[in-house]
Amino acid sequence: MQKRILVLVSALSVAVGLWGCAPPQPTSERWFTPEQVAAGQPLYASYCAGCHGEQGQGGANWDRPNADGSYPPQPLNGSGHSWHHSLDSLEETIAQGGTHPGATMPGFAAELNKPQRLAVIAAFQNFWSDQTYADWLYRGGL
Repeated sequence: MQKRILVLVSALSVAVGLWGCAPPQPTSERWFTPEQVAAGQPLYASYCAGCHGEQGQGGANWDRPNADGSYPPQPLNGSGHSWHHSLDSLEETIAQGGTHPGATMPGFAAELNKPQRLAVIAAFQNFWSDQTYADWLYRGGL
């Protein structure tokens, strides 16, 4: 009986604690403008779509290593890991290339200036659902 009470009190404590932490609500407001998306779409098509897919769907089995230990390109459409990274981190990855173990992404600092890299991010974040974008903001995306 005492164990049941302890479990009930623990569960109630967790529920009360979570009550103050409302989940992020979907939002259609974004940091970027329609003009940035329009500028980023052809850049995305030229520099990113060949690996990450025309709609940001990523490579097949993107979450499993290849035989050589490298990973296929991840989705950029919000279904992969990219939404876990801040705007600064996304921009730096485009500039410097993949930096995590198994990454094979080249850097584009010589080809794309910072406003162009931000436009590319605007283009692929435009694929994200409002909920994914809200989750990104909640995690400190900006």
